Amino acid sequence: MIKRDNSLITKRIRLARLATFGGFMLIGAMIYVWSTSVSAYRKYLGLEGALGDASFGLIALGIGIGSAAGALVIGKFIDLFGAKSVVGCTLILYPVSIIVMGYIPEFWFAFAIGVVMGLLRGATDSALNAHGVQVERFYKRPIMSGFHACYPLGGFIFGMLGSYFAGISPDSATLPFTILGGTLLIISFILSRFLLDKHEIVEEDWQEQHTDKAVSHAPNYTNRYIIILMIGYGVLLLASMFGENAVGDWGQEYMHRTLGTTTAVAAMAISFFSGAQFLGRLFGDRLTERYGAPRIVFYSGILAIAGLLLQTFGGSVTIVFVGYSLFGLGLSCLAPIMLSSAGRKDPKNAGRNISIVNGLGYSGMLLAPAILSTIVSTFGIERLLYFPIALMIIFVIIAPAIMRDKKDNNKPIKVAI
Repeated sequence: MIKRDNSLITKRIRLARLATFGGFMLIGAMIYVWSTSVSAYRKYLGLEGALGDASFGLIALGIGIGSAAGALVIGKFIDLFGAKSVVGCTLILYPVSIIVMGYIPEFWFAFAIGVVMGLLRGATDSALNAHGVQVERFYKRPIMSGFHACYPLGGFIFGMLGSYFAGISPDSATLPFTILGGTLLIISFILSRFLLDKHEIVEEDWQEQHTDKAVSHAPNYTNRYIIILMIGYGVLLLASMFGENAVGDWGQEYMHRTLGTTTAVAAMAISFFSGAQFLGRLFGDRLTERYGAPRIVFYSGILAIAGLLLQTFGGSVTIVFVGYSLFGLGLSCLAPIMLSSAGRKDPKNAGRNISIVNGLGYSGMLLAPAILSTIVSTFGIERLLYFPIALMIIFVIIAPAIMRDKKDNNKPIKVAI
């Protein structure tokens, strides 16, 4: 039985944890406020139909570039000013960016604000992950998967609201951007009050102080070694997010064209994938606490590969549905585990390290569409998932070795109360 040391968990820490949950929900909500208003926004800009695809694609590309850049460059500011200060700024400015976006129907303005919105999305994501690691150290056990479960939860709630506004305002996104963005702006002001200040930290690493084979001192990592390790984490995260992009961008079309299902049934498969991710993150922290990060990462990769193989070679709707679900379960805990490990590896540079990993992961938003489109156009959509399968096989071989370290023990954490 795992015993926990809750001596550091005060009311202040619990409120900070709740605020972090809220911050992750806000990011998910913002993504779906945008996605459910895309058609109306295209009409507002005069980019309807096939003739507007290229121009709108450029706006989407700007958001992707901004997200990757924002996630990467914000690290120095997190370490300098603390996660609270950075989150306090980006969490407020992020909703403001989408409000502004709905008021000037001009393409280059939309592109510029799209880049800014992407920058704020990536920066907020990295800063909230850094704050999540800061809170996690007080709990002395994994809690990051729970934070990441709030992405789809916030997305579901505000996606439903966005769908409602799409029905009453089909020709303009000004109404949903203003009302939903304004609501999220108010929420962001409230959440920012309860985040932890820079000086509110725990110096000890729980896995170093409270494992069966605790070490007497932290390993003497060089800065170069840490950066190389973070790049390794980032590449692994990129591999996992590449598969997620494959399902998000092509999953519905893949099932519709390879199995002949209706688009409604194919869309349901995407829902199974998303639901499995949410479910996996609900239980991911307890599993990581019990079995250790390297072991969970390995078996998660195996599940993801099994899911991809069933999607590719299943041959029936039922089996492919199982494949989507297994793939969602397999991917669910990979990002939170790797970002948590990155933040704990060198606490003084946690912001930089998380930003490197997150920035490389976000670059999947830029690489995946081009590579997957090339595969489909060259080899056919039935071979869409071959490349993600190859990436996940490499992931399973390399990831446990990279994550297993002197500071990371893969045995259950046993803490004396």
